[in-house]
Amino acid sequence: MRIEANDSFWLDKAACTSAERQYYETLNLQKNGLPGPAPLPAPTPKPTTYAPAKKAKKKNKAMAENETPNKLLYMNPLTMEANFFLDTLNAVNQKNTPPQLDPHLAKLLERIMVGIEAYMDRNPTYVLPQERAAAGEGVAFVQPKELQTIKRTFNCSACNNRIVGTTIAKAVAHLSEQHPYPNPNGQPVHPQQTKQERKQAQVKARQQMVVQLPKTDKLKVIPEYDIIEKDLRTLLTPGFPKQQLRIYKFGSRITGIGQSSSDLDVFVDIGNTFHTFEHRASNTTITKLRSMRKFFCGSDDWRIINVIEQARVPIIKTCHLPTGIECDICLNSLGFCNTNLLKYIFESQPLTQYMCIYVKNWLERCKLTEQISTYSIALMVIYFLQLQGLIPPIQALQVEQSLKCGPWIVNFAQKSPSELGLLQVEVTVPVVKGYLRSFFLYFGHFDYEHFLICPYFGGPDIEIQKIESMLPTRYSSYVMENPDCSLQLRKAMVVQDPIQLNHNVTKAVTRYGLQTFVDYCVQTAGLLEEPSTNWRLRSS
Repeated sequence: MRIEANDSFWLDKAACTSAERQYYETLNLQKNGLPGPAPLPAPTPKPTTYAPAKKAKKKNKAMAENETPNKLLYMNPLTMEANFFLDTLNAVNQKNTPPQLDPHLAKLLERIMVGIEAYMDRNPTYVLPQERAAAGEGVAFVQPKELQTIKRTFNCSACNNRIVGTTIAKAVAHLSEQHPYPNPNGQPVHPQQTKQERKQAQVKARQQMVVQLPKTDKLKVIPEYDIIEKDLRTLLTPGFPKQQLRIYKFGSRITGIGQSSSDLDVFVDIGNTFHTFEHRASNTTITKLRSMRKFFCGSDDWRIINVIEQARVPIIKTCHLPTGIECDICLNSLGFCNTNLLKYIFESQPLTQYMCIYVKNWLERCKLTEQISTYSIALMVIYFLQLQGLIPPIQALQVEQSLKCGPWIVNFAQKSPSELGLLQVEVTVPVVKGYLRSFFLYFGHFDYEHFLICPYFGGPDIEIQKIESMLPTRYSSYVMENPDCSLQLRKAMVVQDPIQLNHNVTKAVTRYGLQTFVDYCVQTAGLLEEPSTNWRLRSS
C-alpha cells in the first residue's frame, strides 16, 4: 500500500481496482468544488477489463520510469523483503536454465494478490497517513530513509545496533513510534562524544578494570587429558608388562600459560625412574624410547610426528588423533617438577602468570621461540619479580626439603605470601602494564656478559665468575664426579634452572639472538611507556 501524488500515473493506468478509482474520483471532485458521490453499496463482483497485454506492459514500463521513489511512503519492512525476492527472481530468470518456482510459493503469492484486491474492493476508503487523516485515524507510515535503519536481522542502527525486535511487526512499531526505546537492553547511555573522547574513555575504563582470570586456565584440567592418559596407558602397558607405569602431565598447558595449540608434555615413568637423573639420556632410556615408538607406529589412535633422540631430553612428538592434541612424550621427571614450581608461584602471586602469558605471546611475535623457550622467559619473569620483593628465592623454599631427583631437590615449601612476609599484588591492567614495562626496561639494559639470571638466589648482581662458588654442595659434589656436566657459563646469555642447578636454560641463545632480544625489549618498554598513545602516532 502506498500514497501517490494527485498527478500520479495511477489515474491513467489501464486497469485499477474500484477502490482506487473511487478514491481519485473523489479527490478530483473535491478539487473542483463538486459534491462527492454517495457511499457505495456493498460492491458486487464485476469482470475486470484489461488492455492488450503488450500495450499494457509498455505503458506500465513507461509509467514506472517516471515514478519518483523519494515521495513513496512504505508501510512495512516486508516491502524490502518483497523487492529482494523480485530482484532475485529476475536474476535467476536471466539464466539459461532457471530453477522451477516452488508451486506452494506460487499459490501463496496468488492468494496474497487476491486478498489485496478483495480488501481494496471491500474498503473503498483509501488508507491515509496520520498527518492527512482525521484525528485518531490513519496509519503511521515509515519513510524510506527510516526503513534503511532496519537491517535484515531487524537491528536498529539508530539505537547503537541494539536488537529492537525479532519480528517485522516489532520493527515497524519501533520505527513508526520514532525509536521510543533507544536503549532496549539497558546499556549505559553516553552523550555524544568525539572519536578521541570515546577512545580515552575506553582506555580509562580498561585501567580501572580488574583483570579476569585468563582463558588459558581452562586448559589446566580438561576431559581430553583423561582420555589421552587412558589411551597412553592402554597402548604402552603391554610393552612393559613387568614394570610399573605411571603418567605425569606437565608443561605450559598445565601451568596455565598455554594455548589450545600448545603441546601437552607427558612424562612416562616406566619402572619407577622418577628419582633417577640423567644429564644425558643413557642407552637404557634410548632403548625404552625406541620400544615405545613401535607401539605408537602400530596404533590407529596415535600418529608419530618426530622422534628426537639427540636432545638433552629425548622425546617422541606425536598426535593423539581422537582429541587432536599433540603430545611430547619423554622419560625425564624434571619437567614435571619444574611445572609444579611454576604452578605454586602462579597461584601465590597471580601477577606472575599474567606477565608470563604476555611475554610468551611477545616471544612468538618477535620470532625468538627457537632460542628462548617459554620456560626460560618464565624464569626471567620470576627473577625480575624476586628483585621487586614479590616472590621468594627458590633457595628459601627448599630449606629442609629432601625429595630428590638425582642430586637435585625437587620439592619446596608451599607457603602463602603472608607467611613469607610478601605482598600479593592486586592484578589490574595498569599494574600489569607497569610491571611489564619495568621488566622489558630491566632486561633491555641487563649486563649479560658479567651477570646471570638466577631465580635460585633471587638477588641482584649475581656475577658469572662467582656463581659456582656460591652454589650448595650438591652442585659441587655432582660436578666433581661429572666434570663435563657443570653449569654452562660461557654463553651469550645465562639463565640458571632453580632446580637442576647445572642447567643453563638459554644456552642455545646466540650473540645475534641476544642482541635481537635486547633491542626488542628496549622498543617494547618504549611502547608501554605512559601516557598511552596510538602506535601510529608514535611511529610517525
